Formats: sequence, structure tokens, C-alpha cells
Amino acid sequence: MLSNYRFIILLSALTAVSALLGLGFRISPGTILVYDAPVGRPLDFAAERNQTIRIGPTESDITYELHAEQPSAGNSTATGYYDFPEPAWFSFAVETVFVRQNEVAEIPMWLDLPQDDALYNHNWLLGVPVSPIAVGVGASQIQVGGYLLFRIETEPKDGVVPSCAYNEIVSVPSKLFFQKVKPGAGETATATLFHGKPKSMLYSVERLDPESDVAKITILGMPGYKRLENPEWIEYPSEIVIPGIEEGGGPLPIRITIPENTDIRRFEEILLIKNPDAKTAFIRILVDIDKI
Repeated sequence: MLSNYRFIILLSALTAVSALLGLGFRISPGTILVYDAPVGRPLDFAAERNQTIRIGPTESDITYELHAEQPSAGNSTATGYYDFPEPAWFSFAVETVFVRQNEVAEIPMWLDLPQDDALYNHNWLLGVPVSPIAVGVGASQIQVGGYLLFRIETEPKDGVVPSCAYNEIVSVPSKLFFQKVKPGAGETATATLFHGKPKSMLYSVERLDPESDVAKITILGMPGYKRLENPEWIEYPSEIVIPGIEEGGGPLPIRITIPENTDIRRFEEILLIKNPDAKTAFIRILVDIDKI
């Protein structure tokens, strides 16, 4: 879970330091979560999500530099998310911005993933360091910067073979949808798990505790879906073997059984895929119940 939590602490500390020193420094948003990042077309954050990076106000003229990078370069991680593979796919209107005293600079940004079936179903983490270069009046004051962490979940797509980094696990699809499940009946669907390791490995499968810090800070729920309060409604194996990278994927069957007369209309469950020698992954299970 570490890095998103660390950044919240860092941003709070920077805010406190800025207020203490009279710098009035702010960077927002501190983090972004994209649930269905498009593959094969640009995502304009300002036009489609009303999001830009905002820097300021400050109490002196400052030039800031920012760029996209793999977060491991900044020693940052987040449970369930892997290094963004190609920072050049994320761009800003400018990478150097001059912020005048008491003003706010807004920087548009874009995500442009190429059309490639191997890019669906990924959960990635992107780092954006924002570094000040003091200029002009007041330049001798202490200046502060920030490190932004953006979580990017690419669109789910079944029947594809993902590209996996060495330490990466990818579920195909990354979001397993159960639609119009009838109360009193059961349905089964299967995800296929791939990893970048050369040999097969045994992983445990467990529910993400909704009360854990990871669930509250890092792997957040899908909008419109409440976390399942009845985990017995979902059955899945407690372990799965994922073959080596050249050997294909390992099946993960999921069975949903909805009791009759339930008032719940839809819910989400999140499962963690874990091994002590690997980085944890997750899969989202999204269920819509037929109330006819």
C-alpha cells in the first residue's frame, strides 16, 4: 500500500510547512485514479475528466519542472499497481511552467496508449515529480515540490494475451462482469491470470479486506458499486498456479450465488493474488443483479 499513503502524509507536511513559511504552496490533484483508461485513443484529462495539474499560489515567482516517470525511479510503489511501462505515453502541455506570485498555473495532460491488445487489463502506477526552480523576488526562500502518483487501470478485454513485466501479474479480463444475475441462481465465469516470471508459481487468492488501509487508500472501489458485505456469495479457489510467461495463463474460476429476496442491486468484490516472492495483484468482480 505504502506510496499513496506516503504521498498523502508528504502533501500534508508540505502544506503545513508552506503555511508555516508563508509560501502558500499547493499542487493538485495529489493522486488520480483512472478506472478504464482507453487503449488506442488519447485521453484528454481536462476535456473528459475536468482535471489539470494546478500549481500555486506561492508567495514568490517560481519556475517548476515536471515530467512523467516510472515511480520506482522515485522509490514509490502502491499495492496492486505496477510501473507504467512507457512514460512517453503520458504528456503535459508544458514541462516547465513559470508561476507568478499569488497566481495559479494549470497544466493540461494527456494519456495516449497505442492500439495494442497486449495493453488491455493492466493496473499501472505513474509518477510525476514536480520540482521548483526559484527565480526573481523571494527566490532565496525555501521552496518545496511534490511527487504525484497516478493509478491507471486500462480497459478490460477478454481473450487477449497481455504483455507482462517481469514482476507483473495481469488478469484477463481485469474486471470480471456478471450481468443480470438472477437471485436464487448461480453463475460461473473464469479469468485467466498471466505473469512475467519464466517459471510457474503458486499464488494465494484472498479477499481484499474492505477495512484495510489498502482498500481505503489505494485499491479503491468502482464508482456505483458497493463492496460486497456477504463474502459467502462468491466462491473461488484459495490458490492458483500461473504458468511461466511462455506457457500461457492459469484459469481462475469465480462462482456467484445470489440468495433470493435480496435488496442489493449491484456490488463489487476485489480479490488479491499474492505470493511472498512476487508483487501483489488484484482483480475486480462486478455484479449486477436482475430484479425483475
